[in-house]
Amino acid sequence: MKWTYSIPRKTGTALLLLTVLVLVLANNLRDRSNSERLKTAFESIYEDRLMVESYILRLSEELHQIQEILENPVVRQTENLQRKLSEIEQINLLYLNTELTKAEEMHFEHFEKLTWELDKALLDGKIEGANSKIEEALMDLRLLSEIQISEGQSLLTQSQQLFKSSSISSQFEICLVIILGLMVQGILFASKTLQKQNSISTENLN
Repeated sequence: MKWTYSIPRKTGTALLLLTVLVLVLANNLRDRSNSERLKTAFESIYEDRLMVESYILRLSEELHQIQEILENPVVRQTENLQRKLSEIEQINLLYLNTELTKAEEMHFEHFEKLTWELDKALLDGKIEGANSKIEEALMDLRLLSEIQISEGQSLLTQSQQLFKSSSISSQFEICLVIILGLMVQGILFASKTLQKQNSISTENLN
């Protein structure tokens, strides 16, 4: 560690220490950024994928119940049908408040159009037309469900990559801190040695 003895006359080491500190700070800021991205990814998985999947399930149940009402003349009541359609409309509004991909937006717009046409067909008493719209709508829901799976897997992969990046970043920061600690220890050791040498030299002069 002979380099430490010339530190009082050198600025290079001071710059090196500053560089290490800057790297540690930059690494810390990067970790914070990764943490925010992870938080966003997890929120998106819950709000835009898991919750949406629950909306799709509820929409599918409502459509199947409408089919059951239409197939059974005994329970075919306008009030029941309108209540089901109103529930579908409310779920659609919840769905629209989530983050939609372009493909998802396209299929959902088609699904909404079908539910409007279903409402009109029921008001006009066109049972066969209503059943046809329900089958089309259920197909859209299946496609939307597949999108949730695909997007969920993509978000999961992204989260795993961020975890790996954060792990490597943390190890790098630990190495920098160790290097910084060794350098400071070397400087302190050299400083004490120089003080002893100066003290001995002063005694010899006397």
